Amino acid sequence: MKKLLMLLAFISVIACKKKEEQPTESKVEETVELSNQESKIDYASYGMKAMDAPKGLEKGTLAPEVNLTIDGEQVALSDIYKDQKVALIFYRGYWCPVCNKHLSEFATRAKELQDKGLKLIAITPEAQGGIDKTKEKTKADFIIVSDTDGSIQKAFDVDYGVTNEYTSKVQEKLKVAISENNANGKSELPVPATYVINTSGEIIFAHFDPDYHNRASIDEILGAL
Repeated sequence: MKKLLMLLAFISVIACKKKEEQPTESKVEETVELSNQESKIDYASYGMKAMDAPKGLEKGTLAPEVNLTIDGEQVALSDIYKDQKVALIFYRGYWCPVCNKHLSEFATRAKELQDKGLKLIAITPEAQGGIDKTKEKTKADFIIVSDTDGSIQKAFDVDYGVTNEYTSKVQEKLKVAISENNANGKSELPVPATYVINTSGEIIFAHFDPDYHNRASIDEILGAL
């Protein structure tokens, strides 16, 4: 009888363990949903190859350690966010109408964000000449950093090499050679993501969408502060 009880107890433990190892139905559905969403993205239309598409960083992760060149000086991102929350806004270049519209909205409502203790910093692959054009077009008076070697974009996993087809399309329609406009001389772009980082270095708001038409709204950012 004692042996029988021990055997039944052992079988019960094994059964419970197997049940725990099995993914829940909700987790399976969530994984399938994310997979389906990714499969629906037309990466080619945004100038990237699906296999090389960046994934971005998620809310709740710690911001990577990167250095920004501001007014000719190297400044650690951690030295900035330790004093106040920071919004990093990645954009493609002065030649991108959607980027200009987005940055113009930040310029118009910058005081609302600053009054909430948020520092705005835009990150771009374009050289200083392009940044000057961006400021002229958008009236942005916040910091814009040229990511001269692409290290900031890479650290936040937003960078990708632009396909030849898309490069030609931009050259034909917008009269800009991406590689010539970029500081590193390469045809590379960022997914125009937006990240808000708190004083502990945690990303408390993340907007990442391969479709460059979709951007983080000011109201969404204000809601996260």
